[in-house]
Order: sequence, then C-alpha cells, then structure tokens
Amino acid sequence: MNARPTLGYSPRMGSQGYSARRGADLPRLWIIVGGVVFALLLLLFIIGSTSSTDEAQADEDRTEITEIVASSLTRVGYGDVGVRVEGRKVTLSGEVPTRADVVAAGAVVNSISQVATVDNRLTFAGQPELGDLGENIDAVQTSPITGGAVSKVELQLQASLSGVAARDPIRFETGSNLLTADSAPTIAQIAQVMVNNPQLRVEIGGHTDSDGEEEANLVLSQSRADAVVSALVAAGVESDRMIAVGYGEADPVDSNETREGKARNRRIEFLVLL
Repeated sequence: MNARPTLGYSPRMGSQGYSARRGADLPRLWIIVGGVVFALLLLLFIIGSTSSTDEAQADEDRTEITEIVASSLTRVGYGDVGVRVEGRKVTLSGEVPTRADVVAAGAVVNSISQVATVDNRLTFAGQPELGDLGENIDAVQTSPITGGAVSKVELQLQASLSGVAARDPIRFETGSNLLTADSAPTIAQIAQVMVNNPQLRVEIGGHTDSDGEEEANLVLSQSRADAVVSALVAAGVESDRMIAVGYGEADPVDSNETREGKARNRRIEFLVLL
C-alpha cells in the first residue's frame, strides 16, 4: 500500500523539516513584497511626473495669456493696469481716470478669445464724465455721440472696435489682399460703429507674420490695410476718416515659431486717432 504524501509538518519530518520548508518559502515572499513596493513607487513616480507636466503647461498658458492681455491693454492706453491670470480667468486691478475707462478696459480684455472670464476690480479717480454711457459698452455702437468729453468717448470706441476685431478677426486669402467671405460681418460691424459716430477717425494697421521677405511683408500689410479701407468705404464710411498703415512683421503680438502665433500676428488693428 502506497504512503499518502503529506504537506507541511509530519511526525516523520519533525520540527526541523517544517522549519526548513518555511525557510525555503521566505525568498519567494520577499520577491512578492519587493514587487509590490516597486509597483507602488513606480505609480507614485508616474503621478508625480504627470502633476509636474500639468503644472508646467499651466504656467506656460498663464504666461501666454498675461502677455496677450497686457499687450492689448497697452495698445489702447491702459498699460498701467495690473493683470493677474488664473487659468483662463483674468483679474484687473489699479486705478483709471473714470468709470468709463473701467468699462473700456474690461471690454478689451473680455474680447480676447483666450480669456473665459474677467474680474474687473479697477477703480476710478473721480466721478464718471459720460453719465450712463459707462454702464454699457454696447451703447457706443448704437448711439451717435456728439460734443463733450470726446477723449473719453474715443476710449470707449477704441474698446468697442478692438472687441469686434478680436472676436471675429478680418482674414485674407493666403498671400493676397483679398478679404475672405467670413470677414464680411466684421467689416459691417466696424462700419456701423463709424457711421454711428461721425466724429471718429481711425488708423487701420496691417500686420503679417515673419514668413517670407521683410520688404514683401511690408508691402503685403499695406495692401491689406488699403483693402479694408476700401471695404469700409463701400459700406458707407468716408475715406478721409481712415488712414491705412502697413507695419509688416515689425510688431508681432505672439511668437512666430508656432502656427497659432503666426495666425495671431497676421491681423488688422483699428486705432482710434485722438
């Protein structure tokens, strides 16, 4: 009769045999424990690396939005306004001359596509000079304004024009001064603002990216600015109220190293002439 095999301790093996078997299992146990510890450390490393990458990208996005906002504010005369960016939220701080300037600065920033919300904490030094006009920037586009406080009105008009141009930028066919079909609504809005405010005079600036020869870009930017003037004249704006200026690649608002940056540098800007 065959003997039944036994596991673990048996009277024949005695305590020494059991201890020997247990000792043989210890290396395997340590291998399992080591594997678990290694997996946990690897997981923590991956989580830490991902977190660092996300933070780096957030810092890069914050820097980019800050530069765009600061540049836009400087172009319309609000270079001293404080800018703080958290995600896609922009907080404005500081003091401006009037309540109208508070509204105008906020409207400029709100028109920037990269900005989701604006926390406007600007204060103003004195009483508002434009009455209820400061309450709603859209009123500038629908109500002709004549006489009194012209410089303050022009600041609001600047914000309005910049907002229209930023929301739906004027585009051209590649390498030419032919306006694309989807630029027509923006031309119509700009024309309406100017028709409603007959005292308004505007510089129309053409800008390009850095692709191609510098001299060719200067010529192209001038011809595109001229084309916008022609389109606005066709929409009912007097030609002597507009000046077309080509800046070529000399005044970029973003890096020319990326496709997105180049797209932002190819632009038409409207500058109210004070």
